[in-house]
Amino acid sequence: MKVADGFIFTEHGLIRGHAVHENGVTELFEGPSKDVPDLYGVIVPSLIDAHTHCADAGVRPKPGMSLEELVAPPDGLKHVYLRNTPRDRLVGDMRSFGSQARANGIATFVDFREGGAEGCRMAREACPDAVILGRPISPEFDPNEIDDILSVADGIALSSLKDIDLSYAERIADRTHRAGKTFALHVSERVREDIDTVLALEPSFVVHMVEATDPDLRKCADSDVPIAVCPRSNRYFGKAPPLKRMMDIGNTVAMGTDNAMLCSPDLRPEADLFSQILGEGTKEYTWIWECMCAGGRKLLYRSRGIIAQNEKEMAFAVLPLEGDRPECAWTDSGPVIPFRNDPECSP
Repeated sequence: MKVADGFIFTEHGLIRGHAVHENGVTELFEGPSKDVPDLYGVIVPSLIDAHTHCADAGVRPKPGMSLEELVAPPDGLKHVYLRNTPRDRLVGDMRSFGSQARANGIATFVDFREGGAEGCRMAREACPDAVILGRPISPEFDPNEIDDILSVADGIALSSLKDIDLSYAERIADRTHRAGKTFALHVSERVREDIDTVLALEPSFVVHMVEATDPDLRKCADSDVPIAVCPRSNRYFGKAPPLKRMMDIGNTVAMGTDNAMLCSPDLRPEADLFSQILGEGTKEYTWIWECMCAGGRKLLYRSRGIIAQNEKEMAFAVLPLEGDRPECAWTDSGPVIPFRNDPECSP
């Protein structure tokens, strides 16, 4: 039997409680544990990293590289690395990434997998629990290639529409929808892109929206299109997502860690940067918890993604709290956010 004590993330906010895990079943209870806990912290559903590129962990960016030099297809540093690196090394990097993610309480991650169908096969071999969204290699629409990718992957995710022909994106999106699978893409990361054009592709979600305007964000909210944001990665290039506007407009937001060459698969430092960008306050803290603990599930499953009282056979993670006891971390606004700065991902 394992006992976790502290606070439980619920649809009503954070409440004092504990969890008991025994024989593969987890039960949650209000109030502190009467038993000596094995660990304490904030008890949350196992987390979902909403946006990753897990195969580029071995890339070593040079200081001062621009976003285009680093990640723009086809000749950005990342893409050259992925083309020229042996398969077994790439699979090993992906597998290591998956192990790191699990150690940080992440149950699954949504990977934008470059390399066509073979890139997806490598990811599926290395990280069988990942949500894999493949990217075609051919610059021209090839229905056989798309079908090959979709036979392995959970869907398709594209680079920015600035990098590809619109008719190419439209045909890929249509074929992905017809297969009943997920379609997503990067939007307004480097420069603002036309949101009406993007939404006409009917994406399941979009990533970044750093350069989005308020009307762009409202259209995403009105269309129920979630946004995966990656503030640590954006910071590397001197940018920051418009979190305050997203919060006020009511966008569904999930946290992602983006490129493995820049950031570790850990949502806690993402949340820490959220708090730096937003500032302190009960509303802000509550929203950060929602984005970290529920946003990924909303993005993938359109559900609340919260722990229901006495739910059984669920996976959960325990985020450590600051202080010697759980009570030490309690403030008028709730628990002290157990997030930490990460030395990685600094420009």
